[in-house]
Amino acid sequence: MRFAHRLCCIFVSATGLVAAMPSHAGQTTYTMPVSASVINGCTINALPLTFIAPAASNPAINSITSLTVQCTPNIAFTIDIDTGLYGNGINRRVRHTTSNAYINYDVYRDPPRSQVWGTGQAKNVTGNSGPTGTVVVPVYGRLGATNNLRAGAYTDTLTVTISF
Repeated sequence: MRFAHRLCCIFVSATGLVAAMPSHAGQTTYTMPVSASVINGCTINALPLTFIAPAASNPAINSITSLTVQCTPNIAFTIDIDTGLYGNGINRRVRHTTSNAYINYDVYRDPPRSQVWGTGQAKNVTGNSGPTGTVVVPVYGRLGATNNLRAGAYTDTLTVTISF
């Protein structure tokens, strides 16, 4: 029995020596380059343009909304607005949701509503995102006269395009 006890102790001592030795034979390091690139970019968000008009004979009704432009700071941009889903030639129109009734309307670049906002060099809006990169651009709307029209909801969808 004494002999077995010594083997046990020698085995434990040998295991302890193995555990104290390093587990890896070598190591190397490498530096990893890191870079970042900020590219010019813009996004645009449009709030709805809403008109509320009585169905009876009514003169034109004005409304206003805005576009929020967010770009890399100090980026020049141009905003075009198309004639919408129900455009008829150069006329924009809202369509009654359950019939083929239409009301003409337009969007303008200026408060007196004398400069129609459209597409192309003479009808778009240009700007610069400035030092903060965020600009709020007003959109002025005018709904044509609503003479004896069917009551209900009229809708259209305009496509707003920002180029930078």
